[in-house]
Amino acid sequence: MQNAKSLPARQKDVLSAIVQLSQDNGYPPTLAQLAQSLGLKNRMTVHQHVAALKKKGLVHWEPGLNRSLRVLPEGLAMLDMADESAPADELEAQRAGRFAAASSVSQFKGIPLAGNIAAGAPIDAIESGDFLEIENRYVPSGCYALKVKGESMIEDGIYDGDFVIVKPNPSPKNGEIVVALIDESATLKRFYKEGGGYRLQPANSSMQPIMVAADDPLIIQGTVVALFRNLH
Repeated sequence: MQNAKSLPARQKDVLSAIVQLSQDNGYPPTLAQLAQSLGLKNRMTVHQHVAALKKKGLVHWEPGLNRSLRVLPEGLAMLDMADESAPADELEAQRAGRFAAASSVSQFKGIPLAGNIAAGAPIDAIESGDFLEIENRYVPSGCYALKVKGESMIEDGIYDGDFVIVKPNPSPKNGEIVVALIDESATLKRFYKEGGGYRLQPANSSMQPIMVAADDPLIIQGTVVALFRNLH
């Protein structure tokens, strides 16, 4: 492990803030919340620090996935090394708090509810701080949930108000149901690469596909791996 003294002071602050916010809230912070906690107006600065910490193996983070950020054991050890000059009782309390924060996040039964997704015309993705309390066997793979809005996927059995479980995957296969971002707006469609561009196909015979040229902005955030419906 690298020496704690070699870690820039601001990166130590970021590690501490992630742990503290996770402990306070019971779930990981978003980058926006992390920036606010650190008094930074530019979220890109936090993005750069988190990316550096991930490269050093001190945090787990899935870019583009809300609340995937957590401090790894190596990062917690780094914070302990940085605090070795603190009084023994204070250091023990800090370690206990960090352990509790890490445990509360890892043991939470559910997956992040990242917001809404349009099954229809693209809409702005709405960030959520909630969790979907379902069987957590998807959690290790980094999956997250989105609530469906619209009826463009009804012929695939996906209805307004359903929850889709999404696995991050920027390179889907033809025919897979994907979460696609077009000009920062999100939509749920079947993905096809064809004719030098892309076709986002609805599962509703009354609707037309969205055609995207190869040089147009299109980001595939992930593929749908499961569907959940509230029957009450």
